[in-house]
Amino acid sequence: MTSTIDTTNQTADRPDNPPPDSEAAQSPAKTKLGKAVILALFAIIGADIMDLLDTTIMNIASPVLRTDLGASTSALQWIVAGYTLAFAVMLTTGGRLGDVFGRKRMFMVGITGFLAGSILCSLAQTSGELIGARILQGAFAAVMIPQGLGMLRAMVPAEKMNSVFGIFGPMMGLAATFGPILGGWLVGADLFGLSWRAIFLVNIPVGIIALTFGAKVLPHDDHAAGPDKPKLDIVGMLLATGGVMLLVYPLVQGRESGWPTWMFAMMAASVPTFGVFALHQRRRNAAGRDPFVVPTVFRKRSFISGIAVLFSFAAAMSGVFFVYTLFMQIGLHFSALHAGLTMLPWSIGTIISMGVSQGLMPKIGPRRTLQSGMLVMSLGTVISALLVHTYGATTTSLTLIAPLLVSGMGMGLIFGPIFGTVLGDLDDAEVGSASGLLNAMQQLAGAFGIAALGTVFFDKAGATLTSVPTAAVLVFAISAAILVVAWAVAFSMSKHTQEAEGH
Repeated sequence: MTSTIDTTNQTADRPDNPPPDSEAAQSPAKTKLGKAVILALFAIIGADIMDLLDTTIMNIASPVLRTDLGASTSALQWIVAGYTLAFAVMLTTGGRLGDVFGRKRMFMVGITGFLAGSILCSLAQTSGELIGARILQGAFAAVMIPQGLGMLRAMVPAEKMNSVFGIFGPMMGLAATFGPILGGWLVGADLFGLSWRAIFLVNIPVGIIALTFGAKVLPHDDHAAGPDKPKLDIVGMLLATGGVMLLVYPLVQGRESGWPTWMFAMMAASVPTFGVFALHQRRRNAAGRDPFVVPTVFRKRSFISGIAVLFSFAAAMSGVFFVYTLFMQIGLHFSALHAGLTMLPWSIGTIISMGVSQGLMPKIGPRRTLQSGMLVMSLGTVISALLVHTYGATTTSLTLIAPLLVSGMGMGLIFGPIFGTVLGDLDDAEVGSASGLLNAMQQLAGAFGIAALGTVFFDKAGATLTSVPTAAVLVFAISAAILVVAWAVAFSMSKHTQEAEGH
């Protein structure tokens, strides 16, 4: 349900100080939102819509994949989480690639690779092939997504950026709302006998349009490739990737493998790996070289607690979405389209309360607005657990309208202030690096939530998936508890916001 306007390109030239030899300095779009800017915006929106759809739409298709490809329960988790995991790990590197080689070039490379991954997904004959193609998609998505904001900033004066985001926001909201419905319809319609494969082929026309518009109107920025260009922290990227995989892989595979000792050893090994990563970042920063993350951000208690809150929220949200779709299609035997339509109240609630949060923040403060969202979302999840516990396999779409609406309203209250509040106590020099980290953590938390809560769900449902309602109740209860803990931790966050560019 979430989309990211990434801010990892913080070294990009500001619109009020463009380099004299850049196209942006000569573009008529600097004075108004002209045709070139509109076409560029649609190219960038097209890329973000593809990412958003491929992040959320697979939840709807998961039960069909279980039947069609014979995917195991862990494979279902990897098909969904593999994309977000690759996206999270590569996101900061993707932003740096834009700084080093030019944002337009890497945007075009990212879209091309993403389309290639989409085609491979549609051709997959085994769950292993699909997982590999999904990881490829996620990696290229992490290359294309971070470039958009930097290119828009080069084309649009600062005073016009609100108009840009006024177009961007509603488009993303519509994609998040109708994505699961579109996925359900495509799976159910079985167009040309494609079934779930049509979900990935939808990316092809969108990607071609984005490539066409992008090639025509996006600004070149080869000036970035100068002697002072930032350097890629390859060692940092490998350490971060290794630490993440040491933690996530056992969570997904452990249940099916019988939890051998070596899997617990892998999870334990993630701790020193992250420790080495932190030490490497500190030394690289002290040497005047570009780190993955500016180490000083971890000295701010409010930022550390903010990371914990964001991670908890994103993990709980992603896990609940994953389990909800499994519960409806496997436990209640809903069609994919029926399941997608049933989730619509959640999206509606989110859209409504995101507007409400903008009026609420000046009155009670951003942190209290965030905490209110945590409690409201937790309440909706508790109501879901109680209703599913009461009705079990006889639960209907009508039964779920109220808890889904409440959960969505809670999520909308969280979305508005969360990034600005997490960044509230940081210095200006730290905001760029911290923003990139937050975006990556949001995606990583999604993968973690699917892995951890998905494992709980399948373990409780049993090998034959005969206890799906009971398993769903357990996951809903755990998710509600996680949100309450996040609410308590949020008391350590900043009381004010720092509006980083792009949020």
